[in-house]
Amino acid sequence: MEQMENRCAGGEHGKEILAGIDVGSTTTKIVAWDDAEKKIIFSSYERHHADQLQSIIDRLNEFYDRFPGCRVRLCLTGSGASTAAELLGIPFVQEVTANAIALQSRYARVGTAIELGGQDAKMIFFREADENSVQSVADMRMNGSCAGGTGAFIDEIAAVLKVPVEEFNALAERGGHVYDISGRCGVYAKTDIQPLLNQGAAKEDLALSAFHAIAKQTIGGLAQGLEILRPVAFEGGPLTFNPVLVRVFAERLGLGEADMIVPENAELMVALGAALALKTMFPDSEPADRAEIAGKLAEAKRRRDETESGDGRPFFCSEEEKETFLRAHEKKCIRWNRPEPGQTVRGYLGIDAGSTTTKFVLIGEDEEILDSFYAANEGDPLQVAKRALVGMRERYRAAGASLEILAAGTTGYGGDAVCEGLRDSVSHRGDGGPRQGGRQVREGRVVYSGYRRPGHEGYLAGARRHHEHSAQRGLLVGVRVVSGKFRRLLTYSDGKNR
Repeated sequence: MEQMENRCAGGEHGKEILAGIDVGSTTTKIVAWDDAEKKIIFSSYERHHADQLQSIIDRLNEFYDRFPGCRVRLCLTGSGASTAAELLGIPFVQEVTANAIALQSRYARVGTAIELGGQDAKMIFFREADENSVQSVADMRMNGSCAGGTGAFIDEIAAVLKVPVEEFNALAERGGHVYDISGRCGVYAKTDIQPLLNQGAAKEDLALSAFHAIAKQTIGGLAQGLEILRPVAFEGGPLTFNPVLVRVFAERLGLGEADMIVPENAELMVALGAALALKTMFPDSEPADRAEIAGKLAEAKRRRDETESGDGRPFFCSEEEKETFLRAHEKKCIRWNRPEPGQTVRGYLGIDAGSTTTKFVLIGEDEEILDSFYAANEGDPLQVAKRALVGMRERYRAAGASLEILAAGTTGYGGDAVCEGLRDSVSHRGDGGPRQGGRQVREGRVVYSGYRRPGHEGYLAGARRHHEHSAQRGLLVGVRVVSGKFRRLLTYSDGKNR
């Protein structure tokens, strides 16, 4: 590459470079091809963060700075490139066509190509060809407007699991169990995953299950009855940076090593195809002038920014107007009812472990709200509930008061998981003196030890009725956290498990 750069910088204007730019839904790629030496001499792959125009400017500046003296012909491809190509007056090739051109240039035979992008999934089916002829495309399939089964789908699931997308493949590699998760839509997938997460499913298994959902969706949704001939080529960023996903496709398709093609720089194949299309489809295209291209892109960006800024009325024309609005829509806050030092606070605890948030409410014996908690699950509802319970206990301790929970109930999608956590490792002793580590622990009286499952209404009222008739039945001796779960230590004076 360095040798090529020096020759171009030295003014060898007869040397021509073919450059293809693939502007996808989430990334922009550029490939520079030296046709004389038959090799890629420059490439770049970057996320554009929804600013496709600026990404084209950045990639071209990066390229031209490396090769200032060369004659460059440009071709654009990708879902975000057609408008830019028309603006710049340079060739545009459809991305499936570009992909086919790149594969045909590198491989004598390809049965089927599977290419996953940020929001696109594509399959290309090739015809069988004679030994002396080039394979042609028999059919192609592409997903619709939904991003199910694509790179954006992986981004969505990584966000739900609270793991960086760069670490998603390593997480899936440690998975050992596959759950049935929808790959058709990211929203449906999250609806499947969140309850499993709340019930304690391992993130490793859910990441692996997401890859299986992608493969299932791609194979079933795009092939649609057409035979997936071998060898199968795997391309695009999601398949390049997630080799476990390639392995999952191979498992589902029953492919051996000889049946698979994983191209070098598979994430750049479409951009390479655009560069090569300049030879086959646009042989008469003229070299691009850097100053002219830069001027057109800068003007287009200026017009876009002006349009986006607009002359719309601001939400608030003054601070007074803003304050009036905020007062009218003020959210009611539940404030902690701080106890007096030495006070014993008795209450009933309700836990709503929802699909995305965990909520606590502590009410007193006269049903006033004493305390509350509301937070996102952060992909680990048990840990959120743990921190909230410990925090509530410490808050009362810091105030010099003691907290006596008369009864607790759970509800919501994650209610089962919290309930099981609370019931994990229950200790019952008949001598009225449960011990933990040889030390007797007593922290008040218990009136009801059950933890309800979701769907049971009127729990607290029933618990209080139980209290009125059988307050003498037991002792609440402690709530502890063991191995990330809640451990409840209870004893009954008669040794019976109720």
